[in-house]
Amino acid sequence: MGQPAQRSCVLPVSGLIAIAASVVAIAILAAPLTPAAVADAGDSGATGAAQCPTSNPPNTLTLVSGSPQTAQLGASFASPIQVSLANTNGCPITTTVAGTAITFSAPGAGPSGVFSTSGSNTLTVGADTSGSAAASMFTANTTAGGYTVTASCAYGTVSFQLVNTAAGIPATVTALALTSQHESIGGRYPEPLSVRVLDASGNPVVGATVNFTLGSGSGAGSSSAASAAAGATFAGAGNQVAAQTDSDGIATSPSFNANTTVGPFTATASTAHVSEPAVFSLENRAAKLATVRRLGSAAMTATVKKRYRRPLRVEVRSPTGAPLSGVTVSFTLGSGAGAADSADATFADGSTQASAVTGVRGIATSPVLSANSTSGTVAATAVATAIPGAVRFTLRNRAGKPATITPGVAANESGRVDARFGVPLAVTVTDSHHNPVVGAKVTFTAPRSGPGGIFLSRSQRLSTVVVKTNSSGVAVAPAFTANGELGGYVVTASARGARSVAFALVNEAS
Repeated sequence: MGQPAQRSCVLPVSGLIAIAASVVAIAILAAPLTPAAVADAGDSGATGAAQCPTSNPPNTLTLVSGSPQTAQLGASFASPIQVSLANTNGCPITTTVAGTAITFSAPGAGPSGVFSTSGSNTLTVGADTSGSAAASMFTANTTAGGYTVTASCAYGTVSFQLVNTAAGIPATVTALALTSQHESIGGRYPEPLSVRVLDASGNPVVGATVNFTLGSGSGAGSSSAASAAAGATFAGAGNQVAAQTDSDGIATSPSFNANTTVGPFTATASTAHVSEPAVFSLENRAAKLATVRRLGSAAMTATVKKRYRRPLRVEVRSPTGAPLSGVTVSFTLGSGAGAADSADATFADGSTQASAVTGVRGIATSPVLSANSTSGTVAATAVATAIPGAVRFTLRNRAGKPATITPGVAANESGRVDARFGVPLAVTVTDSHHNPVVGAKVTFTAPRSGPGGIFLSRSQRLSTVVVKTNSSGVAVAPAFTANGELGGYVVTASARGARSVAFALVNEAS
């Protein structure tokens, strides 16, 4: 039979129906195969090759890879969008199919993307000699949401379910702690600059680069008496420096010193994708004032329901630098609201406020303090009577040891033999107070014989893998592929100190 005439056909997007069907299919746990069903499957396989026709042209289009998947806004999708020509009788194609036109189409508005080869939302390619065609570089646009990409040709249409997500992309950068500070000329400012970066859903963005800038132009940062403008410099880094956000989305600058010019100036903190930077108001003053400085680290950590190793300590000095005794310093932990579902800390008497008086060395020390039962970050401040400014501490309540493992949505799942399961195996690890445990090692184990499967990790095929939990206490196993044996089996997930959980999986016939 001759090669079919090349033509492409573009059908309307209908993603919602395809998504709903896919979710229902994954949620249904396959029934065990009966002996009769196994016998029927074996009989069909034994006679299928003999029934294939000599001339077997394509009559359908099948999905090979690329659905479902997710990419950040403006980023390329990891897997190529790929289809293949086939015949519904299951027999190999015998006619010439190279060059058959296949058109890939994405929505023209809303959540969508662009094919790099065509520079638009559509792309037409010719199938190769095996009947396969792929759109290898598809980039998400700047609108978040799910949508459907179709591949169409003379033999049919298939749909790909894609999602553009803003998760992990900075949407806001907000100044924390002291947004207004002053210091005598030549002196070190009491607190570094600190900001929090969140994405569009209000979640912390980890590893974002924040650029801190001091001053606004000529003269800033100079130690010369002829300096034209008030400003400051970071230690050994001029008036600009970059810092990375931590697991709470917080980035903090190094300490910085005022130059020799009196006057106000601003500092900013900016990050990629956010048009409005965080702004700090700073002022270099001529007269030296009494100062309150933190002693020890600004960040302290304790396990939930445990005592912090050190109390809060500050030093109060006069404008000439001499220790000031007899100064009352007020220490405050968190907001003092004491909400049961938020991270907090208390002093030994159960309160969130305490005071102490400086001794002959100008040092005031708070009472001992303990973390509550919720993990997270707690702000603490120290303010000295009649002295402007506050000293800020960051307290971190750390989750305890793993106590509970909870399986994700793939706890009951079925898939075709020799094919990848649609939903990754994932668990959430929490401590005895229901806090997510970060960095816990979770071991996923599949059967070594009989019905089972393998994990694909760094080009290795493994029956057991170890994955650490992320900042949300979630461990996601590598892609899991069923082996060639039909039937049900169990994949376990375990972590030291917690009872293991099982995923009930079934390998079904193709």
